[in-house]
Amino acid sequence: MANDMSVAEWAGFLEREYLATFIKDGGGAIKFAVPVDESIRSGLMDTLKSIALEAGFLSMTVDSAEIRIHMPQDVFFAMARQVDWRQTARRFLIGLAVSLGYNVDGVDYKNSSNVYASIAERNGLTPEFLFTAILPNLQSKVYYNNNMSKDFRVAMLHLCLKEQLTSGQPYEGQPLIDWLTGDNTRISSVRPFLIYGGINRTTARYFIESATYWFQEANYSGTFVILDNSRVALARNPRDGSRYYSRAMVTDHYELLRQFIDATDRLTGTLMVVVPSDDFLDAEPTGRGYGRYPALQTRVMDDVRDRAMVNPMASLVRLT
Repeated sequence: MANDMSVAEWAGFLEREYLATFIKDGGGAIKFAVPVDESIRSGLMDTLKSIALEAGFLSMTVDSAEIRIHMPQDVFFAMARQVDWRQTARRFLIGLAVSLGYNVDGVDYKNSSNVYASIAERNGLTPEFLFTAILPNLQSKVYYNNNMSKDFRVAMLHLCLKEQLTSGQPYEGQPLIDWLTGDNTRISSVRPFLIYGGINRTTARYFIESATYWFQEANYSGTFVILDNSRVALARNPRDGSRYYSRAMVTDHYELLRQFIDATDRLTGTLMVVVPSDDFLDAEPTGRGYGRYPALQTRVMDDVRDRAMVNPMASLVRLT
C-alpha cells in the first residue's frame, strides 16, 4: 500500500496548487508533513523555504527546540524576529502610492532613507505635500482596518509614519519593533504610541492573524510558516540543552494547533506546514502523539482514504 510520497513531489504540488493560486489569493491552509526518516528533515525544510522564497512569500521557521512552541506569544515573537518590519512599512507605502497614481519607478523598499522623499522626488512634489496627501489613506487602510487587531494596526500606522525621516534624524520606531519581537514587552515602552495592551497568551493569536494580513497588504505574495514541533513528542528528556515538553505542555501545544486549524480562514494568505516527528502519529490516548488530544486528531486524520494512492491535498502526509 502506498502511504507516503516524496518530498519533491509534495513540494511541487504545494507550489502549484496552493502557493501559486489559493494562498496567493488570500486563502489559508495548514498541512502536517511527517518525515518517514528523520534524516530527510533538513532537506524537507530547505525545500519548503526554497519554494516559498521563489513564490515571493515571506518565509519563517519556528523551532520547538528553541522556543516554547506551546505558548502562542512565543510563536508570534519567533515569527516577528524574522521580519524586517521597516521594510514591510516601506513596501506598504510604495504600494499605497502606486494605488493613488504616483510614480514609484526606482524607489527601493530596501533603502532605509525617507521613502516619502523618494516618492515625492519621482513626482516633482515636496515630501510634506506627499505626506499630507497620503495620510488620509493611511488612516483608512491601516488605522481603521478591522482586519487587524487594534494594537497591531496602531503599531503598523506608526511604523509607516516613522519612515518620514529627515536628514540626520534617528529612527524613532524601534520601541515598536522591540515590542513586536518580544525584546521589550513592557507596555510603558509603547504607551507613547497609544498602545495599551500586551502580546500575551490571550492576545498573541490575534497578532499572528493580523500579521499575516499585513504581510499581504505589504505586497508579499503571502506568509509561509514552518512549524518544526519534533521535540514535542519526545518521551524522555535527552538533556541536550534544547527544550523538553511535559505532558501538560504537549496538550497545550496540540490545543494551539487545533485553534490555528479552526481559525484557518483568518490566516490571510498563509500556508503553515507543521513538521512533527513520526511519534506524532501515536494514536494512544496515554501517549504523546495526536491521540492524546482527539480534537486535533480528528481534524488531521482522513476518514476516507485510497488504499493505493496518497492524497496530496490531505491535511497530513508522510514524506520520503
